[in-house]
Amino acid sequence: MLKKEMIAMKVVGFVGSPRKNGNTDVLVQQVLDGAMEAGAQVEKFYINDMNLKGCQGCDYCRSIDGCKIRDDMSKAYDALKNADGFVFGSPIYFFQFTGQMRQFIDRCWALVNPDFTPRISVGKKVVIVGAHGAPEAGSFNGVYDEFSRTLGMFGMDVKGTFIDAGHHAPGGVKENAKLMGDAKAAGASLFK
Repeated sequence: MLKKEMIAMKVVGFVGSPRKNGNTDVLVQQVLDGAMEAGAQVEKFYINDMNLKGCQGCDYCRSIDGCKIRDDMSKAYDALKNADGFVFGSPIYFFQFTGQMRQFIDRCWALVNPDFTPRISVGKKVVIVGAHGAPEAGSFNGVYDEFSRTLGMFGMDVKGTFIDAGHHAPGGVKENAKLMGDAKAAGASLFK
């Protein structure tokens, strides 16, 4: 009898911060590292480095399964359709996600059918991470809760939200050993 080969799950991180190695990026990487140690294939996109144009509200995607704009979002669409899990990360800039992340989210409208059903398979696993300078981790829970509801529109299963609070210097999150460990553990158990 042949031994069935195990197919590795794929986890993709989307970093909405313009700061590489900043607190959001560090937390996204922690989750990806945990997923990789558990056997998943991982990939990370820095939204700030992508050539993305904002949604034009042209409604092309209402009649065609796709977006009229030909830019780097096509790579993100492929990842969103083909991966099994995701890590979405954005710091809070002026009481909301960064402009980069907002633009990315707006462009995901092309993944929604006219009847508001998703064009991607449901049940994908998600971890949300973020960072902000306010001292209380829950200061912007409304932003993350709203994003969780958006992901629910795609039938995604949010497994956890991890927020770094009170650090302004890039990489300051590394001082919070518990948060770093929890984020890594979330990646390791994403598909359990």
